[in-house]
Amino acid sequence: MPSPKTILVCPLDWGLGHATRMVPVIEALLDQGARVILGADNRPLSFLMQRFPGCEFVKLPGFTPVYPKDGSMALAMLKSFPQMRTAANKAHELLQKIISEKQVDIVISDNRYELHSENAYCIFITHQLDIATPGITAPARPIIRGIINQYIRKYNELWIPDFEGEPNLSGKLSHIKNMPVNNYHFIGPLSRFIGIKAETPAEEPDILVLLSGPEPQRTILEELLISQLTDTGKKAMILQGKPEETPERHTGNIKLIPHLPDEKMAGLIKSAKLIISRPGYSTIMDLAVLGKKAVFIPTPGQTEQEYLAERFKREKNFYSEPQKTFELKRAMEKQGHYKGLSVRINYRTLEKRIDTILKQIQV
Repeated sequence: MPSPKTILVCPLDWGLGHATRMVPVIEALLDQGARVILGADNRPLSFLMQRFPGCEFVKLPGFTPVYPKDGSMALAMLKSFPQMRTAANKAHELLQKIISEKQVDIVISDNRYELHSENAYCIFITHQLDIATPGITAPARPIIRGIINQYIRKYNELWIPDFEGEPNLSGKLSHIKNMPVNNYHFIGPLSRFIGIKAETPAEEPDILVLLSGPEPQRTILEELLISQLTDTGKKAMILQGKPEETPERHTGNIKLIPHLPDEKMAGLIKSAKLIISRPGYSTIMDLAVLGKKAVFIPTPGQTEQEYLAERFKREKNFYSEPQKTFELKRAMEKQGHYKGLSVRINYRTLEKRIDTILKQIQV
């Protein structure tokens, strides 16, 4: 019998979303007998170590942006480009060392553009093939797409976590006319909550807040919501997206929880009367799987989230407001007029693709 292939899975280190949506990919690889190594850093590394304690781990630092308190995110990213490029080059060099030392056959990179190699079969996962560029940044759209495509072409194949046709979750972000590579596959939405048994919580919150994402905007939103949640007097819980921390604490009518296992988190989401979160794509996939409505507050300057919030608000799925003008009481009144999303997901396409690469890829 041939020895099992070694797969290195590497999620982007910008919040927890890219790590959490890799859960079904990692589970499918393990189910098919692969040796899985997880390469991450910071909160994604803490999450994956808790979720998959039996796997091997390597610290694979990337570049974590600091979202500005005010002003353009695009401008902030442009200013950070030299540091970003330096960090990407270091990660690329480290990847070659890991491939050699761990005898890696296949690399699966979720939105880490720099993690490709000629010494392994490399798969890139993304739902952002067309970066949203509104307003004065619109003329830069073809330039940005060209840069993105240049990186994606360094990979052997492309996986897109969405449905290929209509309806779908990512809209124009993933569904473009000209794919950067011919070897692309829509593998369906990815959620860590598929197939798990949600635990009924001891306390059912009136309002549940799901937080994640880069600083300082994660903390800015937390502080804004604590202030407004206190005024409501309702039983509220905030899942802070901090798997590296453990103690829970209370402040008035609010319970702050750093992190929960998937079964407990799914139970809270299903039981909550109202959910408030960023419209991150991983969160949208999770909510759609659980069939829950939510109020969205896009990260200021994060054009992907702003696009998704606007799209789902226009289609009467999820109510949303900008962070700078957000009013909880108004949102609580408005959200009742929105229907949410509910999708059925199975992993047959993903499992078939994994079976194919494990059996046929020669490295």
